[in-house]
Amino acid sequence: MLLSYYFAGLNERIGKIKERMAMAQEEEKTKLYHTVLQLRQISDKVVEEWLNFEEQLVEVQRMFENMEDEESCGISELQSADGETEDVQEIYLPYPLAAQFRRGQGYFMLSMYREAVESFNQVIEEAPDVAVARLYLAFGFFMLGRLDMAYRQFRLLSETCEHAFIRAASYNALGCISAVENNAEQGLLWFEYALAAFPDLTDAAYNQALTLYQLGRYKEAAAVCALFLEKEKDDVEVLLLAGASHAKNKQMEEACRLLRRAEGIARQAKHRKRIACTYEQLERFADAARCYRELLPDYRNDPSVWHGLGWSLWQNGQVEQALSCLKCALTLAPEQPDYACSYAWMLLYEGEHVRAGRIFERIARKYNQPLAWAGMVETLLKQQRIPEAQALVDGLLAAEAGHVRTLGHYLQGRVLLLQGKREEALPHFSASHAAGGIRESGLYAGLLHYTDGAYEEAYERWKEWMPAP
Repeated sequence: MLLSYYFAGLNERIGKIKERMAMAQEEEKTKLYHTVLQLRQISDKVVEEWLNFEEQLVEVQRMFENMEDEESCGISELQSADGETEDVQEIYLPYPLAAQFRRGQGYFMLSMYREAVESFNQVIEEAPDVAVARLYLAFGFFMLGRLDMAYRQFRLLSETCEHAFIRAASYNALGCISAVENNAEQGLLWFEYALAAFPDLTDAAYNQALTLYQLGRYKEAAAVCALFLEKEKDDVEVLLLAGASHAKNKQMEEACRLLRRAEGIARQAKHRKRIACTYEQLERFADAARCYRELLPDYRNDPSVWHGLGWSLWQNGQVEQALSCLKCALTLAPEQPDYACSYAWMLLYEGEHVRAGRIFERIARKYNQPLAWAGMVETLLKQQRIPEAQALVDGLLAAEAGHVRTLGHYLQGRVLLLQGKREEALPHFSASHAAGGIRESGLYAGLLHYTDGAYEEAYERWKEWMPAP
């Protein structure tokens, strides 16, 4: 429908505003806010026109109903996802309640969830057995973040409704609530109930796979995604999740095959950016750079695209082009510390220690950015300024945040290794590796074990770097 494309365009504009907010200066924030106000006016106008249309529609419908001397109005309780009626159960509501039901549907479609809840509440008060109205009500509460109220309604539906799809949708929603409340194992049980009640509920299958992935059960997540893709046409989100799962299992070729399938059908910018980012994570930097380049015609003003392209080119050995791209990213977002850090790391490894050090120091002191402190340490080490590097590392090791201390242990190992203190360095690399924050810690720890003749310990450290057999 044209209306769907219209709202997709509005949602994309909102998405771009969200992306810009984090890095915008005051002047740009003012412009962005004016754009938001304009979009608000559009939204108010759409609602006003829809309400007017709804009133006219109700009036004309009532004329027909009066002509036919009908005392009630039929509403299809459920339709399948492709729009064809499936297992239809007609419910008959008195005319005022039927109008209220349709009004609630309209509010829901316009994302006006508070108004939708009010409408469906009125329907449920007078007709508590209308399952589809209760389902809308539950989802309205869910979208408003009122999870306790949503849980009660979904639980009631799961226990009392005879319709398989509504029961499954309720189980699926209960699983989502459990996941939001950090009870992933309970969420998996709800998703299983959903699929048992209605095996073709693709949302439940995807949520099950996503939860397994978040629990680190990557092989199971990949298996669920594979079943999903056997039943349904290719879905970008599922392909990306399946690819990420295979990557975690060190099955890189399969992960890349799935990414290429996702590329073939991805149309939305958010999907194409995620594909590029995933290629980066797989260290397929040529593919990542190609994907970022394909985004540029439409997203030349998006600094994240320039940054991703620059980083991928640098990893692929194209230094001059990479630095140019990072300059574009910094021009568009001069106060983004991550971009400045990336630029400084490139300079550091190209031998421009002084320039890199100045950038790292400015970012570290202005934003207290851990990676910038790490960059300062690496700069000092390359200049053999060991005491100054040690002073910075001591500060990281004394930090309250665990991830900063993990970084401190890795850098302490580097400082000690540079001084030839291998035995003292190993516990720091081991502590950093155990925390799981820095993969290179395992590489260094394995190297120290190997040189000591402890080959099994070395293998344990290095196996995460090895491809799956």
